[in-house]
Amino acid sequence: MTPAPITVLCDTREPWPHPWQKWLPSHVTLERMALDTGDFALAGLPDAAVVERKTVSDFLGCLTSDRERFERELARSRHVGRFCIIVEGSLPDCIRNRGGLSEPSLFGTLAAWSRRYCPIIFAGTERHAAELAWRYLAGQVHEAHRVIKVTTNQLKEMPCLTNQ
Repeated sequence: MTPAPITVLCDTREPWPHPWQKWLPSHVTLERMALDTGDFALAGLPDAAVVERKTVSDFLGCLTSDRERFERELARSRHVGRFCIIVEGSLPDCIRNRGGLSEPSLFGTLAAWSRRYCPIIFAGTERHAAELAWRYLAGQVHEAHRVIKVTTNQLKEMPCLTNQ
């Protein structure tokens, strides 16, 4: 059985052609589109789940010089169903490359943002980041199908809707 095609929207501020495309399954297509929040979303369900992609250096910039702008974006992310940050690197990579940022500040911000806004996933590699992102987004399709099935079954069981 061939998997159903999935179109993932990729924000126009992301590099193009996108480096993740080579890691995605053949039934997953990236399409460029300006997104209000985040870097990736499902076509047809753009507010169901959103992924914010960060390289290690970009993520560290969000913790320091770009912090106010990024926290505004995190606050905007509250309108979507699910939001996560996927870092193309590991936590040890961030610790090693943190520059003048103290380790307690790094950990404090990670804890605060994870608590206030969303999960932060350190994928390790670009390939793993791409895999996590598309599975995170595709999971929303599976959840939507499950909710539709449950709701349909519940409606069928309602006495007022069945023929008597």
